[in-house]
Amino acid sequence: MLRRTITHPTARETNVTWLNFNPEVHWPFSGSVTQDIHPSLLAKSGSDEIEVRTLREVASYGRQIGVLSDLVLALVDHIKPEQLGESGDHALDQLREMVEQIKLIKQDLPPLPDSYDAAQTMIKALQKKFPKRKST
Repeated sequence: MLRRTITHPTARETNVTWLNFNPEVHWPFSGSVTQDIHPSLLAKSGSDEIEVRTLREVASYGRQIGVLSDLVLALVDHIKPEQLGESGDHALDQLREMVEQIKLIKQDLPPLPDSYDAAQTMIKALQKKFPKRKST
């Protein structure tokens, strides 16, 4: 069996079977998904400055989509189900499912404090509940 020692900058030296060799490759745009998506990377909407100001000063994309989802669901309550057709029913079911999943995610996350003082109070409470461990 062929074996090869591979040293990777982020991992310790290990013996790896050559047939199971899977190098870590970083392709363009394959980094962290927690990055800020700048509007200039998306389709041009006319003005990047307006997009950025809207995101910072008015509402995030998620907030905008949430308001639209609420509106669509409210409007659907006032029409007859047969008016939507099969594809409309399917899309409505998907929208309702997504809205419910998002609600569950929001319930799992603790709310963020509204002010600096509230944040300091929360930090003190967490430090009291989880005292620092002494390092050995």
